[in-house]
Amino acid sequence: MPHIAIIMFFLVMFLPAAAFGSIAGLELHGKGEFRYLGFIKVYDAALYLQNPAAADEILDAGTSRCLKLDYNVALRADDFKMSAFKILSRQHTPEKLASVNFEIERLHNAYRDVREGDSYSLCYDASRQTTTLVLNQQELVTIASSDFAEIYFGIWLSPENPMDEDLRNQLLKPATSEK
Repeated sequence: MPHIAIIMFFLVMFLPAAAFGSIAGLELHGKGEFRYLGFIKVYDAALYLQNPAAADEILDAGTSRCLKLDYNVALRADDFKMSAFKILSRQHTPEKLASVNFEIERLHNAYRDVREGDSYSLCYDASRQTTTLVLNQQELVTIASSDFAEIYFGIWLSPENPMDEDLRNQLLKPATSEK
């Protein structure tokens, strides 16, 4: 019996928080999936929040959040960059993007290719105003800018031209259904 207690202690202390339904103290808010051409499942997505928030508050500088993407297909880092630039250019003026271009470039330079089963997390800590990109529990880059966080998380969560409207609605469903 003491062996079970030791094993449980190590599981609680050393497994990632995501294994228990949260990421770094954040609670699951909504989840969905992204399909390419409607039938190729690219990834499962989960949105975690520190506190419940309405859909129009999730991108605020005061809202800690984490978006976790579990991949079902292999993708190249260049594909992430190209897609992000396309969506960001659709959502924002060149002047707005120029204001966070350095931060976008830092994040994009940190991207790595993914294989089926890999997991990216993009987490914003409101108290520190930093965004951290993690691949398979390995931190790749941390960026200090609440403006960057609002713009970049908007790829998935913006009410204006998100990457995929259905995915956005799935991730925000608990917040929008509380109204």
